[in-house]
Amino acid sequence: MTSSATSSATTSANLLERKYARRFAMFDVDGSGHLEPSDFDELAARLIGGLGADPASAKAQRVREGYRDLCAALLAEIDTDGDGRISEPEFVTGMARVAGDREGFARMIAPLARTNLDLCDTDGDGQLDRDEFARLLGLFNAAALGDAERIFDRLDTDGGGTLSVSEILDALCDFYLSTDPASPGNLLFGEI
Repeated sequence: MTSSATSSATTSANLLERKYARRFAMFDVDGSGHLEPSDFDELAARLIGGLGADPASAKAQRVREGYRDLCAALLAEIDTDGDGRISEPEFVTGMARVAGDREGFARMIAPLARTNLDLCDTDGDGQLDRDEFARLLGLFNAAALGDAERIFDRLDTDGGGTLSVSEILDALCDFYLSTDPASPGNLLFGEI
């Protein structure tokens, strides 16, 4: 491998590592440096409460179950030391292995993403408008309002003024998989 090819591969790996570290920080609700079931329960509760959803609704129950399922899958697949929690190094290394291709993304990430988007679509039109999108990012502590506007504009690939589930899933897939520094999906949760 030439030195420029090695440098390019290192830069690509570093971009993915930075994105996975960003996602880890968003999941680590209590800031303990480890992901535990309580972090996933709190994320579900924050999303349900922050969107004003009826906690007893079927949508809210699907969100809670989705976060529990994701937590269980991550613990089973990337908790390499078996301590019942996931450190940042385990998460960063493990995500590259379990969600670092389209099949892994479809299995590990997409189902909960669809469930979250269904809950966030408060007006039920199958699209997220600017306010719904900004609220979602805010609940995940992902981006400030001004950043949410800019991110929305980059992700609105068809220029329709709303984000379809497909546009958001494409951006999320790029976030988890793309090594292209110019990919709009890199911005999904704010600047990397």
